[in-house]
Amino acid sequence: MNFFINQAMGLGNSGVEHAEFYRADRFRQADLPFRFLFLNLVPELHEAMDRWRLKDSEVLNLWEYLVLGGDYLKTGLAQRVKPQKSVMIVDDTNTNRKQEFVTDSGMRVIQHFYKGRDKQHPDNSVLQVGVSRVELFNAKNNERKVMYSIENDQHRGSNVVNIHLFDEKGEHLFFRNLYSLHRYFFEQVDQTYGGNSNFIIDRGEFADDVLMQNRIPNSKIIYIVHADQLSDRDDPKYPLWNDHYEYMLERLHAVDKAVTATKLQRDDMLIDDPTAKDIVVAIPVGGIRDGATKQKRRRAHSPFRLITASRLAAEKHIDIAIKAVAALHDQGVKIKFDIYGQGEEHQKLVKTIEDCHAEDYITMKGLSHDLEHIYPKYDAFISTSFSEGFGLTYIEALNAGLPVITFDARFGAQELVQDGVNGYLTEFKRNDDDFNVKNIEAALEKLINGKYSKLQGATAKSVAEFQDHITAEKWRDLIDGLRTSK
Repeated sequence: MNFFINQAMGLGNSGVEHAEFYRADRFRQADLPFRFLFLNLVPELHEAMDRWRLKDSEVLNLWEYLVLGGDYLKTGLAQRVKPQKSVMIVDDTNTNRKQEFVTDSGMRVIQHFYKGRDKQHPDNSVLQVGVSRVELFNAKNNERKVMYSIENDQHRGSNVVNIHLFDEKGEHLFFRNLYSLHRYFFEQVDQTYGGNSNFIIDRGEFADDVLMQNRIPNSKIIYIVHADQLSDRDDPKYPLWNDHYEYMLERLHAVDKAVTATKLQRDDMLIDDPTAKDIVVAIPVGGIRDGATKQKRRRAHSPFRLITASRLAAEKHIDIAIKAVAALHDQGVKIKFDIYGQGEEHQKLVKTIEDCHAEDYITMKGLSHDLEHIYPKYDAFISTSFSEGFGLTYIEALNAGLPVITFDARFGAQELVQDGVNGYLTEFKRNDDDFNVKNIEAALEKLINGKYSKLQGATAKSVAEFQDHITAEKWRDLIDGLRTSK
């Protein structure tokens, strides 16, 4: 069985989760069996699964297994129940003391709260209220199945410790920390599906060291590299690694495959370890439907219609795009800019639009799950992110006939956007927003006043190699090859 390992999934997800969902579709297409393994306690898990079109039989959650037991590992959640809203017990000092709710999977969750000094920040004199202990019950028979404590430490932060499993296959089991509990969970799913497991790690925390130390017999480990593996390559001899991938990079030859989203990133990883060419492979984490879209050349609208779609997060630097569009507008260029997405930067971006007096032509459109039909209404796509491991929105926009304006960033932009062919790449400086705004403004001006129809006509063809069936076959080849290689 192929297991996709992550910590959680919610109603709103990042590019990592979307990459997992896309991979699941390609596994289905290639007739490769899989299960998602989620390690965190996620009360809204099945509601989120409905949104992302995942079946209950395709998802296994650690805590649901420990509470529900039985055939859960084989079948997933067999039956949903009506969730019960949270009830909070407050003491006479108006302090939260206990919270209780029932999830739609049938887990009764009871959280006990403490009030005391901030152990993570001892210099803070304000008393804190936090969770100290959690109990999990099977709501069907009200049997307590799990109890654990939350330890707060100045140096290690908040951690789950002292985990008790009651009547786990007839035994009372105790785990001092999550490391040993996760190991137990992985061993159980491996045994349930007859061994020969392929563990596909999407987020390494709480999984990579557990699986790579004392390897489960006959298991294979595939590590997915979702972002730049480096924080800085300014010094070629001593590059600064991305903390999320440090454990894997130090033990690269202990994994069976490390999968990057682009060929460029694969080549970049091999700079530091040329002997890993049989380990590191490139497989896209997004793509287009089978059958390349044929785009006819078309003229741009007036006003010129510009779109971006992403999480509204600081690392996306959407404020740069807003300022560049406003600068063009102030020069008399007829332009409209719509921003799709949601996130913590929403209010900041609204304020930026107001500061630019751009409310009439720059609009926050919110989250959309139908971008495929929205993109064709626009003339070009803009991204001002300094780093995109892949750039799924680039592919979607190009397939819809939109040239892309973006920074010349590793790796997705450089692999997907061909400067002067299907869009424009422009230089950026991490600590000089004025420089960045002017460069994006210049690239937009070049697109609007240049040979737009020629660039637009080359868009869909440039992403034909990312058709779904091609990616599905790459996964089929990788999985089949695991048992015939080392």
